[in-house]
Amino acid sequence: MMYLQALLGAGLAVLCFCLVVGCAICWRKGKHRLAAAGKEQQSERIVLDPSAGLLGHAGTPVKQQYEEIEGSVLVNPHCAPANGPELGHRGKPGPHGRASLPFIPPVQRAGKTKSILERRCTVSGDSWYHRDPTAMGHSQTAPDVKTKARPLLHFTLFYSPYEMTLTVSVIGLHNLPKKFGPNCDSYVRVRLLPKVGDAQQTAMRRKSMNPDFRESFQFSGYSLEEIRRLKLRFAAYVKEFHNLKDTFVGELLFPLEQGDWESDTLPTYTRELTSTRTKLKKCLSSHDLVSPTSGGPAHTKPVGQLFILLQYQTLANRIKVMVRKAETLGRLTRIPGSPDHCVIINLYKDGKVIATKETKTSSGYNPVWNAPFLFDIPSGNIESLALSLEFIVMQGRIYTRSCALGRVLIGADAPEMGRMHWKEMSSRGHVETARWHAIQSDAV
Repeated sequence: MMYLQALLGAGLAVLCFCLVVGCAICWRKGKHRLAAAGKEQQSERIVLDPSAGLLGHAGTPVKQQYEEIEGSVLVNPHCAPANGPELGHRGKPGPHGRASLPFIPPVQRAGKTKSILERRCTVSGDSWYHRDPTAMGHSQTAPDVKTKARPLLHFTLFYSPYEMTLTVSVIGLHNLPKKFGPNCDSYVRVRLLPKVGDAQQTAMRRKSMNPDFRESFQFSGYSLEEIRRLKLRFAAYVKEFHNLKDTFVGELLFPLEQGDWESDTLPTYTRELTSTRTKLKKCLSSHDLVSPTSGGPAHTKPVGQLFILLQYQTLANRIKVMVRKAETLGRLTRIPGSPDHCVIINLYKDGKVIATKETKTSSGYNPVWNAPFLFDIPSGNIESLALSLEFIVMQGRIYTRSCALGRVLIGADAPEMGRMHWKEMSSRGHVETARWHAIQSDAV
């Protein structure tokens, strides 16, 4: 019984050994087959395709184009054939011999990183054409940089020494910003700096990127020497319905000393508008800067400014007076709240009041009246008549009595500003003249 068990154990051991040996032999054979198949596939990949233009023997591997020398790699950056055998049409060998790889010219050494990136470089014509576009006569030029055009203003200037009048004609605008659209409405304001009255404004031009105005404005009562010391300010605006205020486009500050005042023809000026906006300061008149040492407002205490418009109607023998508005009025009391203001106008002849008018009340410290009045005057030369106008600004509240805040006098015997305005009105005839006047306090 024991012999049978020993024989069975020996048989199982021999069987297991045979199985192990058989598995090892099969594994080695499979490994050799995989290696042989890999070599065959690699050799087939290296063989050049006859349709590519370079012939090779089927099954014959192409010699590598690069050799490693002491850790460096030889690099041919363009892989273009040079001094090599010519190739015929569709890969047929040229007359100098059989097809072979193109001759690789001497190359320089490069680092391993660059060589790895350019290791597999083809020798086809497309490759080196794309690498060197200048070889085919193509040159790269930098694109033109377009600058943003600014709006342009066209205007003319004319000065009449006989009438002492500067005439400014706004011809038009050109090249408004495209962000406003082709249907934008625009206008231009003209102001003589330092500020003389309100700015004069052109009519609104609708739906145009290049509006044409052709409107003229006059500034009277200045000699040519005074005109040369002043500036013109042109400001362009666009009306937008989604904004409560008009949109500022640009402005131009033109020193009048740069004007051509001796030319026989009417010169036309074209200037660019700048995007900067000048902060304007309140000023009574340009004559305040021309003659700073003169009497009048410089030696008294003004309590505000009053804008007055005068017109002498020669045929009707009357004077038109318009009290437009007042600004920066002072206060008589410290009671909080906005007081009411009105203006009383007295016409004097030989020191006696011959007519009186009064505006309606307007609240606030910058009241606006726009109240016109007509005063009949005796017939005759107005310059020989001893006439004068007195404007008394009254300030009051509902529960207090109105008191005189200050007054303005215009006439032949008035202070300098009043005399100049009276002289302008008398010499201009039916043309309206407007000026700012300082309101002199009764306490002075």
